[in-house]
Amino acid sequence: MRETAKIPPGDGTVRLFTNHREALFVKRPNRFLIIARDGDEEIACHCPNPGRLIEFVFPGSKLILERRAPFSPGPGRAKSPKAKTGWTAVGIHYRDGIVPLFSSRANKAAETLILKKIIPGLREIHGEFTLGASRFDFLCIDGKGNRHLVEVKACSLIEYGVAMFPDAPSGRALKHLEELAALWAEGYTCHVLFVIVHGKARVFIPNIHTDPAFAAALSRYGNTGDKSGVRIHAALLCCDREGRAALTSASVPVDLSHGELAESNRGNYLILLKIPISTEIITGALGPRLYAPGWYVYAGSARKNLSARVNRHLRKNRKQKHWHLDYLTPQAETIKALPIRSYRNLECSLAKALDDLGGTAIPGFGCSDCRCKSHLFYFTDPPMGNRAFVDLLLKFRHETGLQREG
Repeated sequence: MRETAKIPPGDGTVRLFTNHREALFVKRPNRFLIIARDGDEEIACHCPNPGRLIEFVFPGSKLILERRAPFSPGPGRAKSPKAKTGWTAVGIHYRDGIVPLFSSRANKAAETLILKKIIPGLREIHGEFTLGASRFDFLCIDGKGNRHLVEVKACSLIEYGVAMFPDAPSGRALKHLEELAALWAEGYTCHVLFVIVHGKARVFIPNIHTDPAFAAALSRYGNTGDKSGVRIHAALLCCDREGRAALTSASVPVDLSHGELAESNRGNYLILLKIPISTEIITGALGPRLYAPGWYVYAGSARKNLSARVNRHLRKNRKQKHWHLDYLTPQAETIKALPIRSYRNLECSLAKALDDLGGTAIPGFGCSDCRCKSHLFYFTDPPMGNRAFVDLLLKFRHETGLQREG
């Protein structure tokens, strides 16, 4: 694997972490805990990024760990319970570079490297600025005395040249955006800065797949120039394995044109089901079928009301059986939905991709109105633990799904 060139220290860099040791990823029991292994030693690590990180968390991925400093409470504050982990997973080797995982430290990079690029004549920077009941990452004052409120968001999801934020629903990000939109009307110049922390992003778009509400709001309130509204910026960093980051670009293009797609609530989806034991199920007109224990992936589409269709599939009971999948879901131990918003119907393309991936087709399932051999495919192992499957999902989300009709 090619390594990102080492970045020399200097005025044009900022340290995002310290590399105290490296270890291999084993599992992530919850959002805030990673289990790693270094030789025979198992290491519990704090995960400072609450996102899903589905493109990174595969067994054997190489992590960068930073030793956690002992907690020192301020005067008059009670002592904190002892940290359960002595290490923080601050970075990960991915493709040909390093991904910083400590999302809150993007503010440091913004203050040191980026704010002066996006706010001409920057004179003062005040961090953690409180205004009424809200707190913003920065209040900046330019040479003319104009007040700029800035919210910083770290973006680590970059695939096929497209950076997206967030990688999981974020009510907090939506709240910040709505607050900025209201304060813009009161005379503040308001900014949202997306700090893209790795990769070769050619464009940034809000994540219409995992948080359509935020994506629609960003397209509604945001602008990428000097027009009215919240100003949206994206900047790109490059980080080395020692934790030094440099600014690659202060102005990655921002595309807010997909907000209409987020609001239209249409697209495609993959439904993942785990059948725990061998089960014979009468599957509508297909009749009785024997389903082996393992994982099944179903490709579907909804040209309207996508979220309602997905939620219906997630319910095991309390529904009339209409689709073939309705006969399978009551027997599932686990059901997971992966929406893919798109301008075109990609259901058959998804089915073909699952077939090409090596899934075993269940003949005739879910494809009565097309020429596919099946829209349901069997896998012995969990699909989300298969890098090829995750790459398939990301390709449809970051590339294929964004292609407009015609």
